[in-house]
Amino acid sequence: MEKVKMYCVFAKESVDKMNGVRGKMCTQAGHAYVHTLMNALDKFPEHVYAYLNSDHAYKITLIVDTVEELQKLQQAYEGKVATKLVTDKGFTVFKEPTTTCLGIGPIPENMIGDDLKAIKTFC
Repeated sequence: MEKVKMYCVFAKESVDKMNGVRGKMCTQAGHAYVHTLMNALDKFPEHVYAYLNSDHAYKITLIVDTVEELQKLQQAYEGKVATKLVTDKGFTVFKEPTTTCLGIGPIPENMIGDDLKAIKTFC
């Protein structure tokens, strides 16, 4: 069975604005994974089925420099797989609404482009 993966891609410029608040980072990743999976249920149920029935639930967290890069990635994958651009409302850590990350998936391995493969993991 082909591997099916989910991605959360953060923008470093937004992570820097979090000032080290790890709980906010975890929450934003949670939004990316959950809302992307919910979007996939409507638009790409076969991807969700493959993901949930695979031997391993891959969740990969990556980082790019800017929100603009997130938007370009979303445009590249929108319509092929589920995506969700996460924007925090600005009630706690951020002083204003701030786009933080992008969820992509579930995505079959054969649909993962070089653009996504080239992004550094968030360590």
